[in-house]
Amino acid sequence: MNYIVAPQWYGAYKKGPEVGALRLAQLFENEGLKELSCISIPDERPGEDSLMPFFNAIDKVNQDICNSVYSALSSGKKVITIGGDHAVSWGSIAGALKHNPEVGVIYLDAHGDCNIAERSASHHIHGMHMAYLMGFGEAKYVGRYTKNILPVENILYVGARSLDPYEVELINKHGISRIPSDVINSDIVGALETISGFMSRFKQIHISLDIDVLDPSIAPGTGVPEEGGITEAALHELLNLILKNNTTVKSIDLVEYNPLYDIDERTDRVVKKLVKILSRI
Repeated sequence: MNYIVAPQWYGAYKKGPEVGALRLAQLFENEGLKELSCISIPDERPGEDSLMPFFNAIDKVNQDICNSVYSALSSGKKVITIGGDHAVSWGSIAGALKHNPEVGVIYLDAHGDCNIAERSASHHIHGMHMAYLMGFGEAKYVGRYTKNILPVENILYVGARSLDPYEVELINKHGISRIPSDVINSDIVGALETISGFMSRFKQIHISLDIDVLDPSIAPGTGVPEEGGITEAALHELLNLILKNNTTVKSIDLVEYNPLYDIDERTDRVVKKLVKILSRI
């Protein structure tokens, strides 16, 4: 297993994820993983496009991430992309798609991250990339890093509980699979069965894990915390099931750890355990 460091904060428009990325990279190195690359993050002001602030910097970062993930997978390596904010997944998932257009994506997050610029209230790009990967929105953002589009049936949202109106509309219209956090907390066995069934359909899986999938009482150190998250024990069960078939899981994201918002090092203790679990792949 190797890792790519992407200390980007532009997608969240909030400082701190870049600090989290470097902290996570050190933890993975301590577990014996090797760094493939540290993505250079250009300096940039918000720019003239108020719908997509910082897009030029994010675009360059994601092109580099896509190339790095694709190169690693093509050479038979498994790879973890360490954010930074969740906009880095635009590049990492594109890299997995470029390698295998039939990749399945398990997206563990409090949010859907499938807004489009015209419908987003915040205009934070870390909440948009999934829509563009699926082929929705303005043409210049679709197929940005690979011509392969992520099929809606190849996505499983896990833990999503805070969805904007456009995201609800898109998910419902296209029947995108979702296991909300309250279902996971009340019926972990059923959630595990759903995930197992989803994984059985694919020869290659990409896992995208946002710290905010957890309840903020457990992991407050993240940029957009949402009440009603899953428990740490439930997350460990989910990951242990997912990673049991480590011939299928080829690429992972770990994102949105923000030490600047942590309380009493709670999130730091959480990510230390997550790094040990993810390093097993």
